[in-house]
Amino acid sequence: MHTRSDRLVAVATLGAFVVVAGVLGLVSLYLGAVTQALAEVPRSSPLPDYPGRPDATAAPDTATPMRYLVLVTDEDGALASAYLAQMSAQRDALQLIGVPANLLVTDPDGTEMALAGRFSAAGGAGAVRSLESMLGLRIDHLVELKLNGFLSIIDVLGGVDVRNDAEMSAEGWHFPSGDLVLSGAEAKVYLSANRQPLTRLERTEAVFVEIVRSVVSGDAVTNPAKVEAIGGILHNCLTVDAGLTPAEIRRTALDVHLGSDNIDGKPLPMAGISRLDGVEVTVVDQPRLAELVAAMSADELGGWAARQTDPWAPLVTLPPR
Repeated sequence: MHTRSDRLVAVATLGAFVVVAGVLGLVSLYLGAVTQALAEVPRSSPLPDYPGRPDATAAPDTATPMRYLVLVTDEDGALASAYLAQMSAQRDALQLIGVPANLLVTDPDGTEMALAGRFSAAGGAGAVRSLESMLGLRIDHLVELKLNGFLSIIDVLGGVDVRNDAEMSAEGWHFPSGDLVLSGAEAKVYLSANRQPLTRLERTEAVFVEIVRSVVSGDAVTNPAKVEAIGGILHNCLTVDAGLTPAEIRRTALDVHLGSDNIDGKPLPMAGISRLDGVEVTVVDQPRLAELVAAMSADELGGWAARQTDPWAPLVTLPPR
């Protein structure tokens, strides 16, 4: 004979099963939509190996950090900014390390030039090689992003919040100091109005971090219409290396459990501004870079980021190269 208590347990168990099945169904729907949306994203050649390239950190089936170089281009196809994005081994934290377009790097022959010039001369693979040589770390994947197209995601999200330190006006828009809520159109002006590499990098990084935080904390990953809209935007503004396959994207999506509090952005440690052939370049701070590299290798970027008390302080003027 079944008691009322037995019936309640049965109903509760069935209810729990329905909830779990519904969640799994949503996850499956989301992953399928993401994979389908990104399957046809344009792909460049695989990242080439070269003598002296840093080794992969571990076997493919071992949990290790994943590193992406994100190259952001403007409406003219020139490099506007770049980011070293490292996903933690546990896939629960993401750090975007801002790299200025005029960062001083070297080509394989040892010739110094700005990262933007390296990108212009040798493409994304050339930029990857220069930064791998600087860091002594392997970059797993390359992502090239057209800035104006990518900012359309902001309107799908309903705007993004950023902190503006200095009041400014441009192209008919006014941006007071303080907290701003930017639309896609406003963000395009806000990011392009100032061509100074570090100012542009700081603003772009702030917007990018908020876009990623909004995606993981809102309904953009569970709303099929938003997933489809974002997928369409990415298809038109994104290029990835051939090694970033739909299967790997799906595998990463299954592993990721990011929260907005574990997404952050800090700039590459910079020593100051110099000039190379009369053009302004940003020079890396080698001792502080070594600290960053150690943190990246040890998968301890959260602690490193917490120690960056004034990462956007004005840079000193260094002697010409």
